[in-house]
Amino acid sequence: MRERLVFSVSGKGGVGKTTTSALLSRVFAEKTARSMLLVDADPVMNLPRVMGVEIPASVGDIATQMRKSIDDGTLPASAAKQDILEGDIFESLVEGDRYDFLAMGRTEGEGCYCYVNRLLTQILDRLSSNYEITLLDMSAGLEHFSRRTNRNVDILIIVIDSSRAAFEAALRIRDLAKEVHIDFKKLVVIGNRIPDNLVDAVSQGLEENGLYLAGMIPNDDEVAKLNYLGKPVFELPDDSPALKAVEAIAENLGLLSEATMLKLLGQ
Repeated sequence: MRERLVFSVSGKGGVGKTTTSALLSRVFAEKTARSMLLVDADPVMNLPRVMGVEIPASVGDIATQMRKSIDDGTLPASAAKQDILEGDIFESLVEGDRYDFLAMGRTEGEGCYCYVNRLLTQILDRLSSNYEITLLDMSAGLEHFSRRTNRNVDILIIVIDSSRAAFEAALRIRDLAKEVHIDFKKLVVIGNRIPDNLVDAVSQGLEENGLYLAGMIPNDDEVAKLNYLGKPVFELPDDSPALKAVEAIAENLGLLSEATMLKLLGQ
């Protein structure tokens, strides 16, 4: 069995995390033979649309139903709650030829989800261990770091655009990830839709703060068109500038070669 690798894509809202996650997923699906699990960890759940996936139920829906069943007593105390929850989550897992997909969604209603969340953590950790690649498209901001919903990742990817807010968010994400002891082997930054006249300044600013710019995704009219029409990233033509840029980033990072990937991870 080859190494199991976990990627987490984070950043300020609106910088293009979901598009970056989708493009990376397409590159992994087409350029490697690794089994892959995509996890949309953003409550807004945009990744299913971008990947062309229909979600029967989110993990949040399942957790909400279980909490209600516990609260109203319809789920007996003696019931094997972890087995029930795990079975429901596996039912919600969308299985495909190139990858499997799980949407976290969000829980609804008032009440304490602490017990259910503990079960979820155990189940999701076990589920992801069945795949050689797990890619997490995280929600905007820093809350998921303080809650440690992406606890251990191999490569933490921070997406930024040309705004100062995105740059500062990248620094805060880097610092907070260390503060809450998230275990990552590598941290890289990907620039998205950054004008040519700002590339050098952005790269220098990142370097001065100890962050590595792995590459830039150019503005791509075809990506914008597909997003507007609600069509999946797999309909992008092979010569799409954004797709080719992400493929180059993955190749330069050594993510498309077994030997260079292990070297990147220090193994």
